[in-house]
Amino acid sequence: MQRFKKQFAFLFGMIAIAAYASIRFFPTEEATTPVIQSETTGNHMQIYMMDHDKTLIPISIPVDEEMSEEDQVNIMLGYMSGKQSLKGFSPLFTKEVHMDSFQINNGIIAVDFDDSLKNYTKENELRVLESLTWGLTQFHDVERVKLMMNGETLTAMPNGSTPIPEILNRSIGINHFETSTSALHTSDEMTVYYTKKVQGNTYMVPKSKRYPSTRSSLESKVNEIIEDVSVSSTLTQPMVKDSIKMESMSFEKGTLKVSLDEHILGADKTVKQDVYDSLTLSLLSLPSVEHVQVLVDDVVVSLQDEAKTVSLQDISYNEVMF
Repeated sequence: MQRFKKQFAFLFGMIAIAAYASIRFFPTEEATTPVIQSETTGNHMQIYMMDHDKTLIPISIPVDEEMSEEDQVNIMLGYMSGKQSLKGFSPLFTKEVHMDSFQINNGIIAVDFDDSLKNYTKENELRVLESLTWGLTQFHDVERVKLMMNGETLTAMPNGSTPIPEILNRSIGINHFETSTSALHTSDEMTVYYTKKVQGNTYMVPKSKRYPSTRSSLESKVNEIIEDVSVSSTLTQPMVKDSIKMESMSFEKGTLKVSLDEHILGADKTVKQDVYDSLTLSLLSLPSVEHVQVLVDDVVVSLQDEAKTVSLQDISYNEVMF
């Protein structure tokens, strides 16, 4: 009897080791959690926060529908100053930053700070400028930003003298991982969305990407997004691994329709969520594109089968609850 007990214990141990090895060395594919959500749960605003790799990631937080833009900007500055923490992210300002005045007029949002605007390190200066610019241009009818300090319009950032363009908007780009490029004067810039995991959560991350000036047509830009291989080591581009190809496209009255091959579909013939998220946000970032429709074999594939045509007003992404 003792002999059988030893054999059973040995057999059980071998099964346990085999099970551990199958998980440790041959992990199953991780399930993808939808990052984009239909905007049905109230209003959200975005705050561009910095992770441990110093990547700026837009975080969507719920706000009251009646809240003014000025109050929302104060909330944004509070998060950027670390008044509210989020695991995996760091504040851009070392201490609280204060806004003296705020106004939106003729498409320009003007924000006047006191000396607390200097509460950041020089190495993060460009990130501070990008975070403020992208955060302030999310409001309705805002086309450009004017940054001020103590009543004076800034032409450069206060700590490291980073130049501020006369027309300050999202064209300054975001997450510039490249330190230099020989094609700077023969290329233009566009925004492509990637995915990144922070503390186990997946986020969509905008990144500026340069493309040849000769490829300036809308069709060329769409192809550039779909064929994108310019990936930082800290970011993942879902479209690359699937070799998705565009079969045709059309653009009319702000609506971009893109027909793709079946590589955007999974084994169950439904759209691959991570690929769809990256593609949709990237296409919606193109100038003049207000709505996006993705088709396969003339059949529309959509976000969680809830909308046939997608616009930025219909969706929210990177939602967090504090």
